[in-house]
Amino acid sequence: MTGRTPRSNPPARPGILILPLLGLLLLVACAGREQVTPNPPWPPPSRTPAPPSPAAPSVDFRLSPKDLSVGPLPLRAGTPFTVTLVVRNSGESPVPGVPVMVYLSPEQELVGYTPFMEVVTVTLPSTLPVTLEVPVHWNLAGGEHRLWVQVNRLPDAWHSSAPPYPEKDTSDNSILLSLVVEPFDAYRSDLCPGRVDLELDEAGIVAEPGSRRVRVRAFNSGNQAAYNVPVVLSGDGVSGIAYTPAIPPCGGTAEVWVQADRPLVEGEAVTLRINPEGLPDGPTEDEYANNAARAVSGAGAPGLPAGVAYDFALAPGGVESPSVWLVLVTVHNLGTRDAAKVPIQVENQAGRKVLDAIPLVQGNGTGVAAIRVGTLWKRGEQLTLTVNPPHARDALPEIDRSNNVATFIVP
Repeated sequence: MTGRTPRSNPPARPGILILPLLGLLLLVACAGREQVTPNPPWPPPSRTPAPPSPAAPSVDFRLSPKDLSVGPLPLRAGTPFTVTLVVRNSGESPVPGVPVMVYLSPEQELVGYTPFMEVVTVTLPSTLPVTLEVPVHWNLAGGEHRLWVQVNRLPDAWHSSAPPYPEKDTSDNSILLSLVVEPFDAYRSDLCPGRVDLELDEAGIVAEPGSRRVRVRAFNSGNQAAYNVPVVLSGDGVSGIAYTPAIPPCGGTAEVWVQADRPLVEGEAVTLRINPEGLPDGPTEDEYANNAARAVSGAGAPGLPAGVAYDFALAPGGVESPSVWLVLVTVHNLGTRDAAKVPIQVENQAGRKVLDAIPLVQGNGTGVAAIRVGTLWKRGEQLTLTVNPPHARDALPEIDRSNNVATFIVP
């Protein structure tokens, strides 16, 4: 048996061990280059910390129903009154520019009626209450109204100009109050002395030759509305009688046509008498001396009589626009009589018109009308306003109409 030397494993080759080692060194070198790469492709962001925003003041505004009142009472259509309210801030510091809104609208809104809205901004201290007085001089109609008062809250469209302050509890930021506004032609009015006084004026009578009808404008200077009052015509062989519609108090007027029993002739004189003394159907007056007036047929031109103590006036500064589609007009009465339901017209350059009325324009005073003119609203358009236009159905006789017109440019 031949002996064989056993085979041994070949010795390891040095290259096989070196290759993995070189790969490991190469990875370490590449990682080192990335850590020390100079000049990054863009400048690093600034690490300067932003200044902290100031913390909003802690606010807690409050309105209480017991701190809201209106006066003088009773409220009457066309008569200004004032809304008085107290606003409180229970927060830690004073807050400037806080919006307070007063909004007044009827329970049943009529066509053409404009609600009242006023927004004021106030600075509210942290402890002391602030009392606000907001005058209401709108042309309010009679009936039930709602008064809504809010603090730190405006319509959504206004937030960009007057944002409200952040507040945790807003449950006490508003008040809703019911109000009753008495109509102007109520049985009594506190706008004039306590009396009953109806009267006629020669300038308020038109008698046309050949006609059997005489137009009479009656006045009520008393503080009670007059209803169904007799107006008697008498002359040489002629007579007639008619009854008035409701005549509002405090300078209110009403027109009535008295039917004579035959046509009048040129130059014929007749006497008109309202509420003759002694008639059982009429009210008892404090003064009867001004109840009669004389007229001559054909002496005055047909149409509205002149010479009555009304004299309305409009000035450019008396027309403004508190909001879009709304014109606020202040009408002056240079005459001595209070005037009820004074017509006012707004016309654009294309000839389109809007007709409204002012419930009351006081003698030697003013009246205010808020008129919606949405159909006439166009930026840069000129609007022409005419108070007591002669063609209006309820136009009043007036001394001077030269100052009844004003213009306004839509902003």
